[in-house]
Amino acid sequence: MKLPDFLQDEAFNRLRQHMGATELGQFELFDPSRQLTWSEREALAGPGLNVAGNDLRVLKDKTLAYKNSRVWVEQEGVYHLAYCQPMQSLRHHRPQLHTGTSEWPASKEGGVCLECLALLQYQGIDTRRLRRTEFVEQMREHFSLQEFCREYPFYPIV
Repeated sequence: MKLPDFLQDEAFNRLRQHMGATELGQFELFDPSRQLTWSEREALAGPGLNVAGNDLRVLKDKTLAYKNSRVWVEQEGVYHLAYCQPMQSLRHHRPQLHTGTSEWPASKEGGVCLECLALLQYQGIDTRRLRRTEFVEQMREHFSLQEFCREYPFYPIV
């Protein structure tokens, strides 16, 4: 069976031109401006990656994302998971933000931003409960990034 020469077919040439395909067979599934490269994924899962504040996105659920992955943002030992008030200030006033997806080191000071958890209403946390010091200490001690990722998967996001 002989196939027709599609290069000579006027309808297909119009369609190709309408699609913006400048070369034959041109198709790109991966878009590095919207999707993480392998090296970016490795950096996020390891020591972290410094990104510009305007490269971060705020998703509908108020979590933070870089390209097609949710991320945390670290500032002075505090790890932000959502677009809380302090994070809004950081995003607009810092040229570079340290982001990642890996487990962060346990620390008595800092740790997870409780304002972020209250904003997300994660495990029933609200601003009223944050006023109790013993609750705050208990939350910081028992917070698990792995459990958080079950509810808010980091990679990939759609």
